Amino acid sequence: MTRWEAFETVCRCLRATLLERGEPPPLNDASPELMIEISSFHYVTPALAWGLKSRPDVPAKLGEFLDAILLLNGKRNAGMLAGLTKAIDALNRIGIEPIPLKGAAYLLDGIYPDPSARFFGDLDMLVPAERSTDAFAALQGAGFATKPEDVILPPGHHHLPMLHDRDTGAGVELHTDVLIKHFDPAITTAWFCERARPAQFNGRSIRLPDATRSVAHCIIHSQLFHNLNDRIELRRFLDSALIRTRHESEIDWDEIDHRLSNLKFGQGLATYLMFAEHLFGQKAPTLSQSPKPDAVADLRAVESRDHFQAWATNMKKIQDSLQSQLSLMTAERNSLRGEIERANAEHDRLQSELGAMTMARAAAQTEIGQLRRSRSWRLTQPLRAAATVARRLIGR
Repeated sequence: MTRWEAFETVCRCLRATLLERGEPPPLNDASPELMIEISSFHYVTPALAWGLKSRPDVPAKLGEFLDAILLLNGKRNAGMLAGLTKAIDALNRIGIEPIPLKGAAYLLDGIYPDPSARFFGDLDMLVPAERSTDAFAALQGAGFATKPEDVILPPGHHHLPMLHDRDTGAGVELHTDVLIKHFDPAITTAWFCERARPAQFNGRSIRLPDATRSVAHCIIHSQLFHNLNDRIELRRFLDSALIRTRHESEIDWDEIDHRLSNLKFGQGLATYLMFAEHLFGQKAPTLSQSPKPDAVADLRAVESRDHFQAWATNMKKIQDSLQSQLSLMTAERNSLRGEIERANAEHDRLQSELGAMTMARAAAQTEIGQLRRSRSWRLTQPLRAAATVARRLIGR
């Protein structure tokens, strides 16, 4: 089995079990190693595990691995959702109904059959920009805190610093904008919030974006925000496919086509939806532009083992280059540290000399004071006065 064949097998399994909610295709000739490599690379191992659980024809090695992944991801996601409940509760208490984004939104919208089937790294929620300071403080009051090792965000970033729940370990990002301003021609925060519908999660109030905005955000965040123009990430590709499976009749493809064309991504959208038809069987809607010629062949090249190895080799080159830059920066830092140490030593020497001079001055002043207070100084005062007068007369 080639890597491309394994990639198609993974897609067929996801299509049959998650999109069509049926039985997976036979896996008699499947390569467990390649399927694990592909699903891990594309962050869909839990989804694959959910679809193949308890299947007698799954190779034993693959089945054991997938069962363990599903169990561990289920436990992790239970903690993440507990943290999400806690965060939403804190926001509700100050009158904010957040809009979950990305993975959190997809789980709360129920497009996945089970929370354990989707892997996600953190929890994203959109809050009103004018209430962001209150929202951040509310989560801090509920036990969420930043960590020193977290990335320092530039001023005006579209989300606030990550907050971590001390009880569950869940990480929460409060967004003030749905995306960076560069993507405003396609998605503005105001447009994204339109038609958001009220919903409940564990008795807490949230709002969920409508299907048109949700799928548009999913595609833009996947293909443009993460620079995936020449390939796809199956996790986010599966997200959009599941949104379509649940809400296809509600999606306004003409509006999405118009908005993404404003970002010069009309052909990219058509290509993306052609992939969805080729890999997942979802019929592509009629759009203003045609897919990229030979796009499937290009995707096959990207997902082939040779290309994967080339990608890994390129990553190694980038790593080596960064390591070389780090070595140069370390050498420069050490050089600067040496200069600082020499400057500190010179400073200490000058401080020592200054201290000695200060002490000598103080001793001289003490001696002068003692002399002026002595009996001989007082007795000779008339003589000194006469000498002063004599000097003045002579000077005339």
